[in-house]
Amino acid sequence: MKYLAKLKKIMLIVLLPFVSYGILGPLEIFFGNEKDFAFRYTDFAWSFIGISVLAWLLVSALLAILPEKVLGMVGALLLGLGTASYIQNMFMNIKLSEVDGSPMRWEELGVFPIVNILIWLIIVATVFAVYFFLKKYWDMFAMAVPGFLSAVQLIAAVSLLITASPADNGIELQVSGEKQFTVAPNENIIVFVLDTLGNTNLERMLDAYPDAIDGLKDFTFYDNADCHYYCTFPSMTHFLTGEDFDFEMQSQDWMRQAWESERASRFWSELKESDYSCRLFASEIGYVYGDINNLTVAFDNVEPMETTVKQGQLLSLFTKMSVYRYVPYLLKPGFEVLTKEFDEIVQYIDGGEITTDNGLFYQELKKQGLTIDGSEQNALTIQHLAGIHQPYTLNADADIVEEASVEETTRGLMVIVDDYLQKLRDLGVYDQATIIITADHGAWYGDDTQPIFFIKGSNETHEELQVNTAPVSLDDFQATILEIIGKDYSQYGTSIYDWAEGDIRDRTVYMRMTDDAYPAVEGSSFNVYYQYSYSTNKEELNRKVGEGPEAVLPATPW
Repeated sequence: MKYLAKLKKIMLIVLLPFVSYGILGPLEIFFGNEKDFAFRYTDFAWSFIGISVLAWLLVSALLAILPEKVLGMVGALLLGLGTASYIQNMFMNIKLSEVDGSPMRWEELGVFPIVNILIWLIIVATVFAVYFFLKKYWDMFAMAVPGFLSAVQLIAAVSLLITASPADNGIELQVSGEKQFTVAPNENIIVFVLDTLGNTNLERMLDAYPDAIDGLKDFTFYDNADCHYYCTFPSMTHFLTGEDFDFEMQSQDWMRQAWESERASRFWSELKESDYSCRLFASEIGYVYGDINNLTVAFDNVEPMETTVKQGQLLSLFTKMSVYRYVPYLLKPGFEVLTKEFDEIVQYIDGGEITTDNGLFYQELKKQGLTIDGSEQNALTIQHLAGIHQPYTLNADADIVEEASVEETTRGLMVIVDDYLQKLRDLGVYDQATIIITADHGAWYGDDTQPIFFIKGSNETHEELQVNTAPVSLDDFQATILEIIGKDYSQYGTSIYDWAEGDIRDRTVYMRMTDDAYPAVEGSSFNVYYQYSYSTNKEELNRKVGEGPEAVLPATPW
């Protein structure tokens, strides 16, 4: 067979994997998670398309050099793998856990990866069976299958590009980290949100490191705090706006409504009328808070900034993520990408990157220290760190390591907080500062559903840490802050100071879950909320969780 004839036969087969892995895969990842990214599709899409086309032509040209029989075997193998990849992405990724920035919990899959690889082998074997035993149909089969699957995916890719929002000029609203390590000269309200850190994990850490919270002697530890919502979405938007999640609204619509609500606008206006600058230092803005414009009502560090993108690193991450979607489960761990890996993709031209990784935050804290910003009077600062999200890469001394235990990471977080507090003392602003150390929610596993909650009021001192069992909640945040600054909070519910030990309080927790009994939700890796109500403490809540949800609320699309 002549070279051109062989080239014609192999080109369509080779096209299929390049369309899957190099074109549709990256586009679907981006547009399916656009809210989570601080870059635009134009920063990578045309590069992927160009590279894929060139690679397709080059690989086809090289394979066409092979002898006809060898080429036929290679073609059958490529078609089998390409078809299996398509089926994997379309139908067999159902066991992937929620993409929340944490590693996949591979140990929960049981025998499914073995079943998955057997399906791959069956698909590849079927293609080879057609090649060897249905020879007269092979040419038609080798054109129809890759042609159809490539066409379906190309149509999907073109549709995504046609409906994409226009690219901007690289100057857009961003959350600036320029003042992440500054404080105000007068009154400071500093809120540390240590993601996922619950009371039970705190207790386990203290068993290993009994002196870990000795530096918090001026604080009161509320060991019966409730988060109302698990996970970070919708917990943080609820926490900062006071608006209850609407289970019948699309997520993006609810976040916009919450931030535009009269309550949220009034709360943040009261702070600013009291000469408080308000700053949020957090990642995953789109996922947690919706459109970044939502935050302009509250935070002074949301501003137009010129950005640049690390193209090489971005292409590498998207390649890994695309391969992750298409390969069988046994190979997926080698291509897993965590949310934190995108933190340094976008850089601000004039500086101002935010640091939310535990170890990197501590490195910057030691490098920069804290400074007083004399251009402001008072400040509310929210530092949302990775906390005990996996992987655990913070050791007990707050050093960055390859792997650590959850107890070591929790201890390391306390080292970071202690150092921050000492720097406040060194600046002479610690005594009058109000400092809250909490979490947006507890852990998703075991008996750790309640978040930690420590608070030190202005000029509050003790000989040792105070422990209070009052039934408080993140619902109380706004009222508590307004009480601290001397404002009427009657329209915002209750302050934590309105609750006493022994009080009975009805509280409800909604936990985002994936339930196979309910349909999947487009654009989301979870599909339901489990509801649990309790009136006393975490022991009752943990018992309720063990018994199963009292109600299941279907999730809505993003």
